[in-house]
Amino acid sequence: MEKEIWGLIWKATNFTILVVLLYKLLANRIKTYFKSRSLSIENAVREAEKTKKEAEKKYEELKERLQNIDKEAENIAELFRKEGLAEKERIIEGAKKEAEKIKRQAVQTIEQEVARAKGMIRKEVAESIFKTAADLISKKQNDNDNKKIIKEYIEKVVKLN
Repeated sequence: MEKEIWGLIWKATNFTILVVLLYKLLANRIKTYFKSRSLSIENAVREAEKTKKEAEKKYEELKERLQNIDKEAENIAELFRKEGLAEKERIIEGAKKEAEKIKRQAVQTIEQEVARAKGMIRKEVAESIFKTAADLISKKQNDNDNKKIIKEYIEKVVKLN
């Protein structure tokens, strides 16, 4: 039994020496690893909190915009109505101007046609009068009148030359 106790003491001593050696060799590395790991976890937690706050802020903004969406839709609809009315007025004003222009052109065309028709009527009346006068003269004129007219014409031509 004494052997067993010495064997157990020997094993415990070896184990203790092994643990002390491992501690001496790896203690700084383990401390550094756990410190850096702790810092990275803290940074990740801070970053997650920051992202969470930003997401909450964005959520609140979107929630507020969603609540005001009806107002925005009304404003947009009102803007479109106003623009539509303004466009309608511009179209009506343009149509009035175009109608006035067409009306002026029609009046001008009518005046030109009336003037042309008057000219044609005057020409036809003059031709009719001339024809009627020629017919009347030819019916009433005799040979003596013809000789007299020819003589007067010759005398006038002679005077001019």
